[in-house]
Amino acid sequence: MPDSVSVEQAVREGWYPAAEAEEFRQIGAAVAGDMPAPEMARLAVLDAYDRWGESSPRDLDLLLYPSVWHQGPNGWQPQHYLQMHLLGGGVPAHEIRSGCVGMISSLELAASYLQAGADRDTAVVVSSDNHGTPLVDRWRMTPGALIGDAAAAIVLGKDYGMAELLSVNVTVIPEADAVNDGAYPLFPPDATVGRGLSFGDRHEEFRQRLLKAQGTGIHLTIQKTMMQQVEQTLEEAGIGLSDITKVAFPHGRREDLDGQMSWLGIDEDQTTWDYGRRVGHCGAVDQFIAFEHLIATGGLVAGDHLLMVGFGSGTSVAAAAFRVLSTSPVTKGARA
Repeated sequence: MPDSVSVEQAVREGWYPAAEAEEFRQIGAAVAGDMPAPEMARLAVLDAYDRWGESSPRDLDLLLYPSVWHQGPNGWQPQHYLQMHLLGGGVPAHEIRSGCVGMISSLELAASYLQAGADRDTAVVVSSDNHGTPLVDRWRMTPGALIGDAAAAIVLGKDYGMAELLSVNVTVIPEADAVNDGAYPLFPPDATVGRGLSFGDRHEEFRQRLLKAQGTGIHLTIQKTMMQQVEQTLEEAGIGLSDITKVAFPHGRREDLDGQMSWLGIDEDQTTWDYGRRVGHCGAVDQFIAFEHLIATGGLVAGDHLLMVGFGSGTSVAAAAFRVLSTSPVTKGARA
């Protein structure tokens, strides 16, 4: 996690409107400066292996690299940077492009890959984004939210660990494909013509398009699908909402969080809102850096359950349930 730049500083510098600072209650955004996203990812993998207790990432069987923003030179693959500097050999390594649900959807893929082969023991899911580029204004890109930079890596294995992945589900709502396209042409791609990204403008354009057509019922579909994903995930995990200790949402607007809390019947202190407003929305890693924060600060202890809920452009909806087994460094022989 890079250090956060405070909203107070952003207001002083003229980056962020003072009125929005008071209205939306954001505190800061993590800013990575000129640190390349793949290098942040490399450091995150090394941290994960320090926790895992294994000797080397070279022993793993699969690496998945979900990402949201541009990673490096055009035509260049960030997962191969990790192969070069961490893995070596012919370990399968793939970049995943499923937006802000990328970490959760990659968990589903990685778990399926491990279960499909008796000789497959370990997979890594790592995601990293540095949004500090000329085409992004982290302070104004999404009304009510800030955009941060961060990396997170999780080692997934069959035998032992600090937490157990009980269930994970991801689905797509094709009718909402255009939510982030802004009615721009598919060709040439935005980045090749220097067109900036404003989610606020694009979401408003999509809303106006719906109003002129069949109405805004797609928003109800998204909400219903999220509820179904959560219910399915909890059922597969063998737990209920009353068993959930914390819920990790994407780091965004408090207004969006209120509706989710109401349906789940939870209070703000059961969410990761207070942490998220200090670091910003960091691409696909929000729920995972929040997981780390909860473990580090005692917000989760052995026996607790964490529910992750995710949304991605396109639109995709995801949920995952974990049981914490230990908050101390793990060793072989412990249950996974």
